[in-house]
Amino acid sequence: MKTLIVKCGAAGDVVRTTPLLRLLPGEIWWVTESLNDGLLPLSAPNLNRVLKIGEAQAAVQNEQFDLVLSLEDDLAAATLATRTRHHRLVGTYVEEGRVTYTDSSEPWFGMGLVSKKGRDWANNAKRRNTKTYQEILFAMADGCFRGEEYWIRGSTVAATRGIIGIEQRAGDRWPTKKWHGYDDLAERLRRDGYTVQFLAQRPTLAGYLDDIARCEHLVCGDTLAMHLALALGRTVTAIFTCTPPQEIYDYGRLTKIVGSLVNEVLYQRTYVKEAVESISVEVVHSAIIQRIASGSKKIATS
Repeated sequence: MKTLIVKCGAAGDVVRTTPLLRLLPGEIWWVTESLNDGLLPLSAPNLNRVLKIGEAQAAVQNEQFDLVLSLEDDLAAATLATRTRHHRLVGTYVEEGRVTYTDSSEPWFGMGLVSKKGRDWANNAKRRNTKTYQEILFAMADGCFRGEEYWIRGSTVAATRGIIGIEQRAGDRWPTKKWHGYDDLAERLRRDGYTVQFLAQRPTLAGYLDDIARCEHLVCGDTLAMHLALALGRTVTAIFTCTPPQEIYDYGRLTKIVGSLVNEVLYQRTYVKEAVESISVEVVHSAIIQRIASGSKKIATS
């Protein structure tokens, strides 16, 4: 079997798509953005080629794929998937100049920006959804998700007991992801005897991975750092203020702290102060202490 995966966008979404490397047999080609090159694992024996989106069309034009998994809703990626020779396509493609998607991928793209049922229906479907991204993704590929782990390039840095990493940053697209209490939380953790390391921009993704790997535990929002920490086997406390927590599989290492206004402000692109402040520092601090004490036992906090 020969599969083309088109997953180019946000690095966190690329990371949470990598369990497919543990599901799909045969040869896999993966199309992504150049910034994500350092994420995909050299150790995956079935990952034959990693292509940058800009070079992919020329690289695949003489190839035939059994399956194309088209997992982006932008025109360039969907056009690539449409033009690639295949026996079966699952996901997005272009029809009459517009991005649409196969019926087999309705459970995912029906909740997104290109939903055939409109934005309001899609947002309500997001709120009603109880399945993780991996469950939906595996079903689209005719598989059944059984907890398969992420598979990224990783880090050789070992965790240091007592270091708690904090990623307080989030992209500008969803400003309400930026929880208000990180500085106060850091002071409390220092008083508890922990060393707090605020994550910062690194010249390379490998350097950022090493910073996360060094931590015993990570505190963050629904961001790339959360996915990387889970991929590295670290425990995580993640704060959800405006994105759906049910889509994130916890791998037994993740504590989800969910704001009371998540459904009301789901994916809003304006800053909502009430949602950001709906989770107290006390709740987050208590959850971290419980998670560190329990290790990889599953905890859920709302």
